[in-house]
Amino acid sequence: GVRPEAAVCARLVVALPASQSAVEHRVVLELSSAGDTGSRGRMGDEGVRPEAAGWVPRLGGGHQEVDRILDELEQIYASQPNEWLVADPIASMVMREEGYEDEDELEDALGGSWEAFLGGMPHIEVRRNARDDLEFKVLKPDPDAPPRRLTLRVDSRDDLWRVLFKAPEATILIPHLEFEIGADHKRRVDTLYNYIAAAEWNLSSHIRGRKDLAAEYVVAISETVEQLLGLLDVEQPFDLVLNDPAGASIFKPDHGVASTPLQLEPAARPPAAVMADMTEEEEAEALAAELAALTAEEGGS
Repeated sequence: GVRPEAAVCARLVVALPASQSAVEHRVVLELSSAGDTGSRGRMGDEGVRPEAAGWVPRLGGGHQEVDRILDELEQIYASQPNEWLVADPIASMVMREEGYEDEDELEDALGGSWEAFLGGMPHIEVRRNARDDLEFKVLKPDPDAPPRRLTLRVDSRDDLWRVLFKAPEATILIPHLEFEIGADHKRRVDTLYNYIAAAEWNLSSHIRGRKDLAAEYVVAISETVEQLLGLLDVEQPFDLVLNDPAGASIFKPDHGVASTPLQLEPAARPPAAVMADMTEEEEAEALAAELAALTAEEGGS
């Protein structure tokens, strides 16, 4: 079975011959990302690039055990009254809940130390207290955070090993490919490499062995797969854009990430049946909001 949160929505433009269509068609693929990232891309025999040794390549859909550990950690933190928690007792709780015999077995699952794992999470802060015990806190999303667009110029493969806490509503865009990794059902924490590799693997799986697809469609998807593989090798610098309506997504490290306001699509006007049930004040507010949205749109154009 595939967990719902593992779904990846990939959008790309597929150009069909003029005999079939005079315009380009936008194809939306809803694909599973439950495959093993260790088998994706141009990597070494063990599926891990040398510069990413340790826990980093085990994030996300390619190593669901790490995701379960992170889920357990967040649930334990949410049940505690204190803002900062000592890390070692929480590790013991995670081991007990997930069935690990000792810390070595937990760290084998993580691919690194408990401290390195906590310190690498974009939404977790760590510190040492007066007794030199490691403490951590999980950052809560700011409900008042404005929508924003985060843009990173990927200049080298090192940039792909940045870790991204991607809010459920956020989407990743590769503008020059017109490619989008859509919203998930829950938050996702993964490396940029794994986000792209999962999309490449999904597209490859979608067309592999299929006899019911048009040849032009298969060619277009295959070209996109090759382009995504080129991104994994950073054959040339490219922009990666994150549209973050909730303002809750976080890169780590975040140096070089540019943040600009994100203009959201204006909310649709409520249908007449709904407006009929509104009070005069509610209807006036709805109309005022609609007018403000239209005015802003006209002003921007």
